[in-house]
Amino acid sequence: MTNNPLLRFIISNDEKEVIVYSADNFSQFPTRNTSVSSKCDRALAAARSNDLVILRGTLDKEYQQWLSSHGLGTDYIVEYKQPETGHTLSELIVANPNPVKKMIQKLGGNPVYVPWYSTQQETIAANIIGAELFGAAESETLKYNDKATFKALCQKLDIPVVDGAVFSIQADDNDNFRQMEILINRYKANHDTVIIRGTLGETGASLYKTQGDNLASIYQTIVASHEKTVLIEPFLKVFSSPNDQWVIDRKGKIAHIGIVDQECRDGMHHVGSLKGLELAPGVYDTITQTSLKIVTNMAKSGYCGVIGIDYIVSDEGIFPVENNARFNGSSYVRIIVHNIEEKIGAVPFWKFVKLNTQPCSFAALVQQLSTVIYDGKRANSIFPLNCDALLQTGAFSIVILAQDIQHIQSLENELETRYREPQLKLKNKMRVLLK
Repeated sequence: MTNNPLLRFIISNDEKEVIVYSADNFSQFPTRNTSVSSKCDRALAAARSNDLVILRGTLDKEYQQWLSSHGLGTDYIVEYKQPETGHTLSELIVANPNPVKKMIQKLGGNPVYVPWYSTQQETIAANIIGAELFGAAESETLKYNDKATFKALCQKLDIPVVDGAVFSIQADDNDNFRQMEILINRYKANHDTVIIRGTLGETGASLYKTQGDNLASIYQTIVASHEKTVLIEPFLKVFSSPNDQWVIDRKGKIAHIGIVDQECRDGMHHVGSLKGLELAPGVYDTITQTSLKIVTNMAKSGYCGVIGIDYIVSDEGIFPVENNARFNGSSYVRIIVHNIEEKIGAVPFWKFVKLNTQPCSFAALVQQLSTVIYDGKRANSIFPLNCDALLQTGAFSIVILAQDIQHIQSLENELETRYREPQLKLKNKMRVLLK
């Protein structure tokens, strides 16, 4: 096992290979709706000059030019120019692989297909363009991403988990709701609030808190979402929500990428990730030792790719709660920050945040952020990404780059004066996070 290596060079450190980024998250969501949007463009800023990026939509040339002006990104891009909903990117490639094949031939290297999430379709897409897959078999991906089977694996490995039960949603059974209510009341005997988690979490909406009074409404929402299985657990008092990221390369070698602290709205919904604050030694050791057990098991089963294990640190213990057996949002950020560090030196602190503004062009966004935007020199600045929906909805993301936590907070304060829903405030986590 190696510690804190560079993710980009674990994927490939061979100059004869061409990384083919397929960052589309659609393949993770068999049941897609308007709450799920494609995010292929996150790979644009992560790509190096000899990498290939595939987009399901249309390239924002203003964004690409901005990246290029700072020596970032790539000119090797394939656009499928498809609408926001519909087929996954891998399905588009299988239906029409020629644009990708031509670009690979132009680059002249052996392709390595790097998807966000691996299903059978990603395997087919890799094969049809003659690439090696940096990913896993669909059976492995599904096994670890499913929250119920992941929890069962932890128990098999003697890893402590949050108390709880798996519950099957059977809307045609008139007694099904009553059975759920009885189960929830059992946990409410010792906890004020209970959390209900869909085992696949397909839309980000399959995550609910209840004190019992809104249970009927939640049940109907779950039924309407076609979620078949949920986890019912007590909602614990959580001090922090670390994400521990690992990777298993194409030869089965395990590497520890590092831990970021996650910021969650209402204690549930992820809205940002912070890197730089160090965990207390006991917390760090517990998390990394637990993760190593899990990742070792995954390597033995043949899994390949990125792994992000979410934990909660609570009064009742430190527990793994979810296995993101895929690229994580912060995976691309890690690669982007490394690319920036090659230009300006070390970036000890960074924070990834989702934002909203009035719909505008990227050029207009640059004007909005003119005093703080990354300029290739500033050690403390704002780096925009995920900008493909900016013109339609005003949604985008940023990475705050900083030398210390004070500059993170200063730049957050600057942003709070500009945007209505920044979701930026740091929580007071010092007693858990700081050594």
